[in-house]
Amino acid sequence: MTGAKLVIEIRSNRVLAAWGGRRAGWVDDAIPEELDHDARGVWLKEKLTNAGAPAGKVLLAVPRREAVLLQLELGAPDDASESDLHSIARLSLGSHSTLDAHACILDVVKSVDSRHAVCAAPAEIVDEVKRDLKAAGRSVAGVTNRSSGLAIVSSTEKPYLVLVVGTREVELAVINDGVPVLARHLNRNGDVDSDIAKIVSEVHRAVTSATMVGGLREINAGYVHAEPGLRRDLMQHLGDEFSGVLHEVPSVIGSAPQEILPLMLLAESNSLPVMQLRRVRPPAGFQLPQIRIAAGLAALAFIIIVGGWIVLGQQRASVRSRIGKLRTELGQLQVKERAHLREEARLTHLEALIQNEPVWSGHLGAINELIPEKGIVVDRLVGSESHAVSFVAQRDSRGRRYAGGNWSESTSLVFDLNASVGDRGEITRFRQKLIDDPRFDVESQGPELPDRFLFELTSTMQLSNYRSSEGSSDE
Repeated sequence: MTGAKLVIEIRSNRVLAAWGGRRAGWVDDAIPEELDHDARGVWLKEKLTNAGAPAGKVLLAVPRREAVLLQLELGAPDDASESDLHSIARLSLGSHSTLDAHACILDVVKSVDSRHAVCAAPAEIVDEVKRDLKAAGRSVAGVTNRSSGLAIVSSTEKPYLVLVVGTREVELAVINDGVPVLARHLNRNGDVDSDIAKIVSEVHRAVTSATMVGGLREINAGYVHAEPGLRRDLMQHLGDEFSGVLHEVPSVIGSAPQEILPLMLLAESNSLPVMQLRRVRPPAGFQLPQIRIAAGLAALAFIIIVGGWIVLGQQRASVRSRIGKLRTELGQLQVKERAHLREEARLTHLEALIQNEPVWSGHLGAINELIPEKGIVVDRLVGSESHAVSFVAQRDSRGRRYAGGNWSESTSLVFDLNASVGDRGEITRFRQKLIDDPRFDVESQGPELPDRFLFELTSTMQLSNYRSSEGSSDE
C-alpha cells in the first residue's frame, strides 16, 4: 500500500507519531494554541526533524474521537463489488450515525457472520490534517484508524480484548479474526482507584455487548498495555471480572507513553492496515461493463467488416446480416445503460430522503443514560416511528366558503425495551427512574416476571410541527 514507515495522528491540540526500524522513535507533544495552519506545519516539520523521524510519505491515523466504528448488517450479496459494498454502507451509515455519510471517507470489512465492520470519518477533518502535513512538507500515503493498530496485537483468529491504559486516556477494542468490531475511548481523571473501577466496568460492558449483541463467541483472551502506576492493581481487578486469560503487552520502546502503542504497531507492521479509509468511486467510462461490452462488440463488428471484404462475394450477405444483429445488440445495451442511469438517479433521490430520517442516536443515548451499569442486561431494544398529519378547515361567517385552515404534523417515537435482571427490585427502581425522567413516558407490557421485564417507552423529545394554509372555494 504505502511503504510509509512514519505513522502520525494529529488531534486538535496534540500530535502523536511513531516510526519503526533500527532507529525507532516517537513524538507525543501538545500543539501550541496560537498557531494557524501554516505555522502549525512549520512547527510540525521542526518537531519531526528534531525527533529523527524518517523522510517520505506518512500513514495518517484518524483520532478515535473523530472515527466511527460500527458493526452493521448490510445485506450485501457475497459477490458484491467494492464499489457496491461502499455504496450500501453509506446508505446504512446514514441511519445509524449522525455523520453525513456523503461527506465521509470510510472502509467496509467483513467481520462476524453476515455482519460488516464499517469505519467512517469526516472527510473535512481529514483534509484539514492533510493541509497541516502539506505545510510540513509531508504527503499522505493512506488513512486508517487507531483500532487497526490494536488489531495486530495478536495473530489469533479467535475474538480477543485489547486494553491500552495511558496516563491521559484509556483505549479498548474487541478484535475478531484481525478485524476491530468494537472500540471505546475513556479519559482518565487522575484518581487511580476511580480509573480502575471505570476501566473494569467498561470492559464488562464491552464484553457483554460483543457477545450478546455483536454475535461473537466467548472472548477468552485479553491483552493489556498499561502504565506502571496502576498495572498491578488493574490486572488483579480485571482477573476478578474477566473470565479469559490476560496477557501483558510490553512497551515497543521503553520510554514511549502507552498511547503510542497503536501507532508503533502500525509502523512496524509489514502488511496493510485492516481499515483503509477512502472514498471509493463507482466505476465510470471503460470500467463499466456496458462500455466494455459495447467496445468489444464494435471491435468485433470491425473485424467482421474487414473480413467481409476479404472473403468471397457470396459471404458478404451473411456478414452484413451479422453486422445488423450486432448493431441491434448494441442498441439494446444502450437502452439498458439509460435504464441504469435512471435507477441511479432514483437511488440518489432515495439517499437524500434517508438523510431526513430521525437521528436515533440521541434517543438511544438518552435511554443508555438511564440504564445502570450493572444489574440490568438489555436483551432487545426496538424503536418505531409514526407520523400523523391532520387538517382543520375554517369557514367564513356564513359557513359557505372555506376561509382557510390549519395543518398539523406530529411524530411519535416508541421503544420496546426487553431486559433481564438478577433482582426484582431493579425493575421497580428502573421504572421509577423512567417515570421521573421528562424525556420518556413508560408503560409496562406483558406479565410481571421475577427476572425480566418489557417496557414501552414513548419519547417526549420530539416536537410536533404546525403550519397553516389558506384557501377558498364554493361549497
